[in-house]
Amino acid sequence: MDNIISLQHMPVNAVKLQGILGKKLHNSIINRLNKINYRNMVDIFRYRNETDDRWRCEFWGKVVRSAIWSLRSEKNQELEDRIHETVRDMLSTQTEDGCISSYPAERQLKAWDIWGRKYVMIALLRYYDTLNPDPQVKNALVRMLDHLIAQLNGKPLQEFGQHNGLAACSILGAIVGIYRISGEKRFLDFAKKLVDAGCCSKHNIFEEARKGTPPCKLANGKAYEMMSCFQGLADYYVYDPKPEYKEAILKFFDAVRTQEIFITGGGGMLDVVGEYWYNGKQNQTRWDAGAIGETCVTVTYQHLCDAVMRLTNTPVPANAAIHTACNALLGAGSDNGRFWCHANPTPLSGAASKVPAVDQMMGQGTDSFDGHDCCLAQGPEGLALAAMNVVMRTSNDALVLHYYEPMEIDLADLFGTAGTLVIQSEYPFDGSVSMKLNLEKAAEFEIQLLVPAWQKTPLQVNVNGQIYTGTPGEYLHIKREWVDGDTIQFNLDFSMRREISPDGKFKAFLIGPMVLARDSRSGNLNDPPPDDLQYTRCTDEQYKGWAHFICTLSDGTKLCDYISAGNYFLPGNLLRVWHDIK
Repeated sequence: MDNIISLQHMPVNAVKLQGILGKKLHNSIINRLNKINYRNMVDIFRYRNETDDRWRCEFWGKVVRSAIWSLRSEKNQELEDRIHETVRDMLSTQTEDGCISSYPAERQLKAWDIWGRKYVMIALLRYYDTLNPDPQVKNALVRMLDHLIAQLNGKPLQEFGQHNGLAACSILGAIVGIYRISGEKRFLDFAKKLVDAGCCSKHNIFEEARKGTPPCKLANGKAYEMMSCFQGLADYYVYDPKPEYKEAILKFFDAVRTQEIFITGGGGMLDVVGEYWYNGKQNQTRWDAGAIGETCVTVTYQHLCDAVMRLTNTPVPANAAIHTACNALLGAGSDNGRFWCHANPTPLSGAASKVPAVDQMMGQGTDSFDGHDCCLAQGPEGLALAAMNVVMRTSNDALVLHYYEPMEIDLADLFGTAGTLVIQSEYPFDGSVSMKLNLEKAAEFEIQLLVPAWQKTPLQVNVNGQIYTGTPGEYLHIKREWVDGDTIQFNLDFSMRREISPDGKFKAFLIGPMVLARDSRSGNLNDPPPDDLQYTRCTDEQYKGWAHFICTLSDGTKLCDYISAGNYFLPGNLLRVWHDIK
């Protein structure tokens, strides 16, 4: 397996983030995940009273999986206690036949039932892997999957559920996970059937991806469920490493990245909440192509990037993941962790606001379900995954750094010596980065630094006075004997960049990893900014209350980071990303 998985996540609590990502993750735990009524989410499984074919069944699994992964980066005993309690509560709903479902018996396998069971499986797998390898949890998962297989009675899974079977078949990754912890070959055989069928009733999406079929032409174009199926294929590939599977994953990822992802790193459009592939890179400045960028799509794209990173240890998915995290993800959530956008500001080429997601069931014309929304559930998952992607390790324990906010990295489980790597910076809002190693004894190992793709010139990295040169868009490999007190210093290029929209009608501005935007709190949104790319970082007191980064251009125009733009989450707080070309 080590030959398949090139990049791995760090041990639990090995990385303590102290910048904006760490602060948002902390607030997500304190103000969101610790405030949820977990028993209420279990009740629909307890009573199996989801009779209207909705998707309340997804919320328990989505919330609990994000809570578990949040604990990988920040200890919180209250949240851990809640997780232990709600897992026991969910297990109590399992009937003698092995079923855990929110749907009554007569409606099972219809609509979103299998989708909801998938998220229960994912949450229980994470609990088993991360917090407590309880045999009861493993047994419950085995019984759940055996029950589902028996219910299908040989019928193809892709014939069930929503979106040409994509929603039901996205259970593929959970099936592989249950095989991984149980060793029961019948589950791997079941997964193979899904892979061979291509997870879709219309056509084999894996074969179509290999042929170069655009994402918007795969199945019905539903972005979130489609990416989840490819994520499942990546999990399956570990146990059946056929080259055509990896080829399908990589071609699909490349097609999504180059054809569908907006300047902000998000994706999805066409309908009123931005859920479908629709040649999004080309169409992102349109006003008539639906909402822009469902947060569920943003987070699942992060998962796709993560899967490709772990399979390849290559810089392209790492650069993509960090760009998405620094813009579409962090920009979709409030600083206090309570609110998340469903669709992101629409349009990007005109005045728009960030609107908090509302009770999704009420929006469907049914009774309230405690304020839950799929993107409100997904936002914390995105934060947790982004935190896990900041620092990773190779299969031979080289340390891989993708992102440089202030943090402390525990090295004890990697190199046989107690110690830490401490990063000091204002990243992603400034490019000056300083690192120091604190080691109990000398140790030889490799550190890989991701040189951002937006870096204009080779990066000069100073290690104790010795210069190493990194190529933009690549990893810089530094292997040496490290001793206590060693330092690593570099300055990333924070000059302004201009990007022209694919349709040639608009321009946008970026600095470092940040997409910049105009905000209604700092002037007229509709006057085109100048093109000379000269700026002065603004330190005025009036902006410190809401903007992490704000700069003044040569004509007085002010631009701020996309994370801060519209962060009042009120209709009158408008922002704009793409600007008219003069």
